[in-house]
This record gives sequence, C-alpha cells and structure tokens, in this order.
Amino acid sequence: MPVKVCSNVVPYKNSSITTKFASANGRKCTGAQAAEFAAALTILVMFFVIPLLDLGVIPVRWGLANHLITSYSVNFARAETLSRAFEQLESDVNLQDLLKKIGGVSAKQLRLAMVITKTASPDKKLVVSEPKHIPADWLPDSPNGPYQYELELFATVEISPLLLINLGEKKIPGLNAPFLVTMTSSSNWENLGRNPNTNEFFMNE
Repeated sequence: MPVKVCSNVVPYKNSSITTKFASANGRKCTGAQAAEFAAALTILVMFFVIPLLDLGVIPVRWGLANHLITSYSVNFARAETLSRAFEQLESDVNLQDLLKKIGGVSAKQLRLAMVITKTASPDKKLVVSEPKHIPADWLPDSPNGPYQYELELFATVEISPLLLINLGEKKIPGLNAPFLVTMTSSSNWENLGRNPNTNEFFMNE
C-alpha cells in the first residue's frame, strides 16, 4: 500500500542544529576575546602606563625637594655662628615637614659641614663637620689665605613612585619601591667677623 506524504510537512533539516552550534561557538569566542583584552589591558597598565606616570612624577618630586634643600642651606649660612646653624638644623623640623608635604618624599638624613677652600689652590680643601673645630691656619686672618667658606647641607632623601606595582618579593626602586638620592647644596658663609666678647671668629663658635 503506497504511503501518502503530506505536502505541508517540512522535512527535518540540520540547519537549526548547525545554527545552535554556531551560536554557542560565538559565545565562546566572545568570552575568550574579553579575557584576552582584559589581560592585555592589565599588562598595558602595569608595565607601560604606571611606569610612565612614575617617570613623570619622580623628577617633579626630586626638583621640589632639591629646591627646599637649596633654600634651607642659604638660611643656615646666614646664622650668626656655626654652632647656631647646627642647632637650627637639629631643632627645626620645618624642613622635614615640608619635604613630607611634597608627597612621597621623606628625609632620612640631614647634616651640615663647613667647606673651606683655598682660593689660590681650589684642590686644597678642609671639611669641618663640627662647630669650633676650624684650625687657626684656616681662619680668615691666616697668612695662608685667602679662603672661601661655604656651608654645605647634605640630605639623603627617599623618593617614592606615584603608584607602586606589586611584583611580589622582587623590589625595583622607582617602580615598586622607593629609592634613595643624595642632595647637596652649598651657600657662602656670610658672617666672617669676630665676636667682640670672645675675640673668636663667629664661624668657629
């Protein structure tokens, strides 16, 4: 007996199944692309954007800190006596506070020294790191002179990057760790006179 086929019945096709697989694969590709984009963006930020920001900020912090060190060396050189200059450095915390206010900058060590240079022979120098320790041969009235007297302010400063990258235990100064820099500023010692009460030079008191 012949089988009658209805004309309104659509034969089953695999196209719908194929379409479903394509849709599923499409979702997988989109997720993979998103993951790859996120990874690439992370690498871009960590190893390019943040280091560039640090490279831009660190010189600014260094310049501001150096300006403060220079300004204070001028102030210390205007002290009446060398002892007074040392006392100001020890008691005055404004310099350290101003360095901290820059942001990412802190003073690890600050010290003063009187540097005496023979004018005729610049290679001959005497560095005095304590008050009242200038030998008579290096004072202004010495026949071995004339000399140039400068007060030097030495500062060991720690500068931190703007953003720190977590690289585990590995520390790279300037990238994920602060670094130390030494700054030196010299200013001419202004008071070359004598104390009328002690007859000593003010610079040696």
